[in-house]
Amino acid sequence: MRFFVAAVLAAELGSSLARPTQVVSDLSSPSGLENTAFSKRDVDIAAILQSIGIGSTGQPDVKAGGKDDAAVQNKAALKNEEAPKASEAALKAKEGAAVQGEAAAKEGKATAKEGEAAAKEGEAAEGEGNEKNLVGVFDVVTELEGGDIKQDVQFTKSAVGSFEFEFQGAAADQLTVTENKTPAAPPAGFVAIEPSSFKVALAQSKGVGLTLSKIDYIFDTASTATTGVDLTKAKVGKLCTDVGAFVIEETLGEVEFEADENEVTLNLNKAVVAEGEWGIFVPAAAVTGAFTATLKAASGGAAAGNSTVKAPAAADGKAAKVKGEATKKAKAGKMMAMA
Repeated sequence: MRFFVAAVLAAELGSSLARPTQVVSDLSSPSGLENTAFSKRDVDIAAILQSIGIGSTGQPDVKAGGKDDAAVQNKAALKNEEAPKASEAALKAKEGAAVQGEAAAKEGKATAKEGEAAAKEGEAAEGEGNEKNLVGVFDVVTELEGGDIKQDVQFTKSAVGSFEFEFQGAAADQLTVTENKTPAAPPAGFVAIEPSSFKVALAQSKGVGLTLSKIDYIFDTASTATTGVDLTKAKVGKLCTDVGAFVIEETLGEVEFEADENEVTLNLNKAVVAEGEWGIFVPAAAVTGAFTATLKAASGGAAAGNSTVKAPAAADGKAAKVKGEATKKAKAGKMMAMA
């Protein structure tokens, strides 16, 4: 604005200076002659400023006819004042939206987790609702339902525990389990924690194509037959009919000891059929020297396949020494009798 005013003043000054001088006659001059006393330039700065709308204060004059211009100027000034406030409000709104978005995202995640938890609870409830516990009797057919209903069949308890078979399949089946009290020997390095073995037969499926099949053994917590035995080391073995011996391999399935149930369970791989003969074993290192005798007494007979389990070498030496001394005494007694 200042540059504009300066330009106008310069133009006006130039115009005035270019006009001819006025001659003022001094009529009082004695000579009565027309004298050029002085030259007066017709330069009126105030008039110039007023002509371009600038008052004495240097600010544009607001005349009655310039109300529109003043309104425009006031509106522009107001916008300039409100611009920072609008920017600040926009920034706060953006920050608020970000906070709300973050909260919504967290709420969405929480909702997703709740939904997942609810789904798992629903599946668990459905599984419990579709599970049945049955009581089985050796050599007696147990009818199994289809429809992928999980069924746990627990058989007569022995001095050590109970054999159990878990079944789940699309089609119904018939289960028969036979107890073999004179099974084959345990695998090398193992002893039979349960003296008997168990033959599983499935009339319809033959154990093929089942949704689930498990071989379980539930140990009796009140039994003294397993005193001194680390049951958590228990394994499930299957009789290999080709060689007539039990085998314990990872290819049979996943074995697990469930402490809350005091149970060893073998979840069979899909390629392994449940039909066959099964035995329950523990590593020889997991039992004490008294295990065989305790088990024999508890079962009322010989501990099948465990005759190969020996006491430590020191115990064997002591037993041999006692036997030798007994033999000497017997001979001496016989000689005295003959005398």
